[in-house]
Amino acid sequence: MNAPILKIVVGGNESGLRLDVFCTRKIEGYSRSHFTKLAAGGYIKLDDKTIKPSYKVKANELFIVQMAAPPPIEAQSENIPLDIRYEDDYLLIVNKPSGMVCHPAAGNYSGTLINGLLYYLSNMKEFSDRIRPGLVHRLDKDTSGLLVIAKDEQTLALLQKMMRKRLIERKYQALVWGRMPNVEGTIDLPLGRSPSDRKKMRVYGTKNRESVTHYKVIKTYAIAELLSVKLQTGRTHQIRVHMSYFGNPVVGDSTYGGRLKAVIRFTGSKKRLALALLRELNSQALHAYSLALEHPITKEQVSITSDIPSDMQKAIEILEQTAVKM
Repeated sequence: MNAPILKIVVGGNESGLRLDVFCTRKIEGYSRSHFTKLAAGGYIKLDDKTIKPSYKVKANELFIVQMAAPPPIEAQSENIPLDIRYEDDYLLIVNKPSGMVCHPAAGNYSGTLINGLLYYLSNMKEFSDRIRPGLVHRLDKDTSGLLVIAKDEQTLALLQKMMRKRLIERKYQALVWGRMPNVEGTIDLPLGRSPSDRKKMRVYGTKNRESVTHYKVIKTYAIAELLSVKLQTGRTHQIRVHMSYFGNPVVGDSTYGGRLKAVIRFTGSKKRLALALLRELNSQALHAYSLALEHPITKEQVSITSDIPSDMQKAIEILEQTAVKM
């Protein structure tokens, strides 16, 4: 069967959008990544010329979109145990352990969450995205916690739209070194790539994007604080970079100064306490413990929570001996 060919015209209020974003808004039921791959494969044309996904559309332009079937998915299925906290016909919510990468990438082609999902859900291979099927958002490798996964393209597109509109509430618990500037507050500082290290983010880096983090101190200890953190935006490494910027890196975060660099500030018994915390932690002390949303299909309220992992709990138990009354 030949793939359908669609014609879409740019309206005045759509001028300036990326081509893949524009197509997502004009053709319902498909994710942005689907159109990114179509454009990259030469299936979207303007005046008989193929156009890059990043092309900024202009008013009254006519695009011809050939809805070609996506190539077979590349990520391979693996029988990996998954901690599923919620599931229905449209989506599921998974509790990802620290140390697990969300999707295959350079250096991590197996053992990822997506590899496990491909084994658990056979229809995941029908997604146009061959590397990140159904993935609405991500967590860093060493961050544990809750992720929502779509089971089909339509649900994925709806969930991604909800994410852009900030209709999916995500909360974290974090142990950070030292004391935050205030008992609760908002960090509103733009993030971008570090010009000196492309693997890292920084405040006022390159191509900055709005980044807003809300935090509240749950408990204060002699050398650290336990925070509840709510994301308003979801930039790469956002919590970790924002906390580090104020001199309060996440405990155990080696990338942004939360391991041995943080311990240098302490002496005597406090230094011994800090080293004891690091010995207990398998990774950084950051956990996505709460996820809440209105179901995009059934419209029911879905709210799931997850206890912090055992290593982070042990670190807190050590700190409890030094708790400060608030």
